[in-house]
Amino acid sequence: MSNATVQQSGLDKKVPWLLFLDNFAQGLGIAVTLTFMNMFMTNFLMMTPIAVAGILTVGRLVDLFVSMISGSIVQKGNLKTGPLRTYILINGPLLAVGNFLIFLNPDVSPQMKTVLFLIGYYFRNLPQSFLITASNALVPKVAGANMQDRMALTARKMQGSNSCTIFTSFLTVTLTTYFNERLGPGKGYLVTSLLYCAVHSIIGLIVYIGLAPYDKYDPDLKKVEGSSANVKVTHMYADTLKNPQVWILALAGIIAQIAGFTMSPLIAYYYTYVLGNMQYMTLNNTTGSFVGLAVSFLAPPIARRLGKKNSILVSQLGTIIGQLGIFLFTKGNFWVFFAFGIWNRIIMGPAGSIGINLWVDAAEYQLYKTGRDSRPFIMSINSICMKIGQMISSYTYAWVLTYCNFTALGEGKVDLDPAKLHQGLYGFLLACYACTFLLYLSFGINEAKSKEYAEANKKMLEERAAAGAAS
Repeated sequence: MSNATVQQSGLDKKVPWLLFLDNFAQGLGIAVTLTFMNMFMTNFLMMTPIAVAGILTVGRLVDLFVSMISGSIVQKGNLKTGPLRTYILINGPLLAVGNFLIFLNPDVSPQMKTVLFLIGYYFRNLPQSFLITASNALVPKVAGANMQDRMALTARKMQGSNSCTIFTSFLTVTLTTYFNERLGPGKGYLVTSLLYCAVHSIIGLIVYIGLAPYDKYDPDLKKVEGSSANVKVTHMYADTLKNPQVWILALAGIIAQIAGFTMSPLIAYYYTYVLGNMQYMTLNNTTGSFVGLAVSFLAPPIARRLGKKNSILVSQLGTIIGQLGIFLFTKGNFWVFFAFGIWNRIIMGPAGSIGINLWVDAAEYQLYKTGRDSRPFIMSINSICMKIGQMISSYTYAWVLTYCNFTALGEGKVDLDPAKLHQGLYGFLLACYACTFLLYLSFGINEAKSKEYAEANKKMLEERAAAGAAS
């Protein structure tokens, strides 16, 4: 019987669903801020787009610094409460504090509002660096060298994210509108975000308990040559800087995050001022999320047949077509926008099934070449890309609003040019997807090599652990 068969039969069926829940909770905790934070800053805190960019840049510089060190902390921490799952446990309560301060909007001076907002921003973002690193590092830790199990875990993570999108698209606009009407403008964001964080915290506890057999404290791990806890921090950074595959993924990731974090806050403006009705967001997101969830169950066999790199290339090229269609043909028509949006949901299915597996391949490549296990640290670079993308998106977001002649009028009302908002937003997104396609095209690890690296690394680390135990 092959190792792959043994690993497959030994993988507890509940584990993929625990990773499903983990991703569901991650999306839930940030859902309200992701969509409404920037609009809240301009429309309710009365900040200009340039002021928003400046304030978020300060926050994101600190956030970026924490992201750059979080990977090494997670890798070498070896926490007794669970080396990776501890970060999942604590994220929900910390997010609740962050959401509370971001949407509080107390009757104080503008300077104090900014200070409270920044504190909330740090509580909302800094723990995410550790959470994302830990969550991604669980995939190779749980699945071992089995490529099929890794794909199964990342597919469940994608399904969890899509299920959360369905859940939040059903409820978020409805809940925020309901509480805004009864508690006052802007208060709906506060109450809804805190409700979501409560659910996030409960799920985090369930995942923490369920993953205990797979994420145990090992007091001897630091003694094993080349193990994740044994690698020196200087080697961790030096080895990674010399890894060309990581550079390719990092650049593609940064551009993708810039695109995503530029679109997320602007989409609320887009529905309101270009498509003419915020309620369209509920219809579009809900339908698209159901389609995305269905595709996430149907796409994994296609992704396995295409392979990791080809799956991502197909999805990227298809999304370029979809974004081009929106750019050329929407012209304020919701149903054209809706149709191309559904196309994008479908075509992204193969890439979603791959998840972070290209990052795992790049990490396995580095371990194979150096004999030093920096896989958790390399997983953290995905989070660093997110923070860099967030920081730069503060300016691309401001640029798009400035381009469309945005002016805040007070009491949540603004003036802007809808045609320029459409051109600026979707022209920018189209350029971003074209760049990421070219970067993924240059990724150099094929399916055979990824399997070779993973199996060789597993054998090497097991032999070193056995030798250390015998000595």
